[in-house]
Amino acid sequence: MIIEDMQQSLELLENIKYFFYDIEETEKKLSAELYNKEGERDDLLHEIELSKLNAIEIMATYKKLEKVLQERRIIKDKIDLINTIKPYTSKFITKGICAETDATIKNIETLKSNQENRKYTPRILKVLKCAKVKKEE
Repeated sequence: MIIEDMQQSLELLENIKYFFYDIEETEKKLSAELYNKEGERDDLLHEIELSKLNAIEIMATYKKLEKVLQERRIIKDKIDLINTIKPYTSKFITKGICAETDATIKNIETLKSNQENRKYTPRILKVLKCAKVKKEE
C-alpha cells in the first residue's frame, strides 16, 4: 500500500473501521447460526432414534446430517477465528481506535475536498487566469 495515495488510505481506514465495529455483530450472528445448526443436528438425531426408517430414509437422513455437520464445522471454525482475534480488537477498542479512525476518515475526506476545490488569489499579478476564474464565480 502506498501511503501517499489518499484513496487507498481511505479504503484501508474504512476496512479497519469495519473490522473493529463488526466483530461483535459477526460473533452474535455466528452464534445464532451455530445454535440453529445444532438444533437441526438434534432434530435429525431424534429422527434416527425415534422413527422407524427404511434403508432409503436412513440414507437420506444420514446425508442431511452429514451436510448439517459440515456446515456446523464451518461456523465453529469462524467462531474460533473470531475468538482468536477478539482479545486484539478489545485492546484497541478500549483505547478508542474506532473514534480515532472515524475522525481520521473525516479529516482525510475534508482534506480531499479542500484539495479538489482549492483556489488561489494572486497578490500582485491580478491579470492572471486563476484570478479571473475566481471573479467569475
